[in-house]
Parts: sequence; C-alpha cells; structure tokens
Amino acid sequence: MPVEVFLITVVPSADTTKARSVLHGYTETRPVTHRFTRVRHVRRLDQSIRGIPILRSLQSSNPKPDSLPQWQDLHSTLSRQQYMLTERVDVTQDVEAAMAAGQPVPMSEQTQKFERILRFDDFPDPPNPRVPKTVMQRKQIDIGEPGPLLEQHMADSGFSVANEYVEETYHWWDNNNLEFVLWRQYNDLPNPPAPLVQVPDQANWMVPDMSKMEPVAPFWMLYVRALVDANPVDRMAERMAEAHGRLGRVEKDLEGVFNFMVFDRRALDTRYTGEDE
Repeated sequence: MPVEVFLITVVPSADTTKARSVLHGYTETRPVTHRFTRVRHVRRLDQSIRGIPILRSLQSSNPKPDSLPQWQDLHSTLSRQQYMLTERVDVTQDVEAAMAAGQPVPMSEQTQKFERILRFDDFPDPPNPRVPKTVMQRKQIDIGEPGPLLEQHMADSGFSVANEYVEETYHWWDNNNLEFVLWRQYNDLPNPPAPLVQVPDQANWMVPDMSKMEPVAPFWMLYVRALVDANPVDRMAERMAEAHGRLGRVEKDLEGVFNFMVFDRRALDTRYTGEDE
C-alpha cells in the first residue's frame, strides 16, 4: 500500500499571492493547476458490514478491473477497522460556468461521468525518532472509477454520504516528484447531501457559485507531499528515507518563507466508530 509523506503549514489568506509566486518560482512549474473539487465524506452506518462486500464480484469479473489491487487493499483495511472515506470529483468547469452565470448550475452530464477518486487516508504514524519532526506519513489508497460505477460500488458496500463540500487547490510539481498543494475548504454545502446513487428522475447536483461561498477559515493550508510506492517491499525503507530527505531539503530551502509545523496526528484521524451518530 502506498505511503503519503508530507509537510504542512498555514498560509494566511492575505499572503496567498506571495506564496503562489514563491512556489511558482521554486518549482518552476508552468502552468499551475487551479482546481475546484467536490468532496463527499462517505461512511457506513451499519457497523456490522466489514471489508468490501462486492470484492468477490470484482475478482470474478472478466476482464478484471485495473483497480482490483486497490480494492483488495481497501477490503483488507476495512475488514479490521471502519474509516471515513472521501469521494472526490473535479468540478472546475462547472464552477467556472456557475460563476459566469452568477448562480448555481446543474452538474453537467460530462462531469457526472467523470472519473471519481475514492480515497482512504490512514491514521498517521506516531512520532518516530528516525523521521523528521515536521514530517507526517500515512498509508493512502486512491481508487479511480467512472462516477456512476464507483458510486454504485460504494452503495452496494453499505456506504452513504455524511457531508459534502467544495475545496479549492493550486498544484505545483518539482523535479524531485514532490507535489506542492495550496488548499482551502469552503463551508459545507447548505442542502442535505444527495444519495450516492442518482436515480433516473433525480435532478443533477447543483454546482455553487463559489464567488458567493465563504471559506471555512481565513487561511490556506500548504502541503508538500511525496507518494512512496510500497513495491518492491525490500526497498521500502530506502525509498522512505529518500522521501524524508527530499522534504527536508524543501524545508531548508524555504526556511524563513514557510514555517512547517508539527501537527497533532489526531487532527487527521479518519477512523470511524459510529459513536457520534
């Protein structure tokens, strides 16, 4: 299972133009990716369901889906512990249309069929003397499927939508395979979350005019991240050390510009017990 290794810091909204200029120059990325993403937290209210019940169907399908190894990893993980997952879809084109219209617009048929990403983020590892204090790491699984197919798989596995919101991000990449993400979240959308699976007579999800939405906080978060592949296993420790070194160089290079922080890993805990229901 891949491991996400990352640094985090806070960027006040008043400093975002400067921050974007610094990151653009540091990474020499052209062009920069600016994206709006609808994010839905999905969970299981029935705690008796474990793993991914549809896994056998995926294993017996012909041809087998390219994402089968990721589904198997997720099945193994959810067989031991329930987690809140996220379903993510790029709605940038629809957001631009809504802002041009000055009002919400229905999600386009094209976006409805876009690939969705189902993401599992593990509880970050505890502090380790062999890992720099500002570096966090966690296992991560991304499963990409066309929207209707992924949502049907999740519904058939007992998941439902807990809440949904839109996040705004800027992305840069450097020559060391590091991704720099400037991120902010907007307040939860006002309407009750739509069901995972859209029925034929259900209206398309309304994409908001983001110029009229309020961010959750007056700051952005900056993530600098590397994704370390778990294979081959016998070189995993070496690749992790390399990732720590790459992030350490970034922290040193940007010292005095960004102050990367030591975060309490409990703030990123996605484990779910149902006790908050």
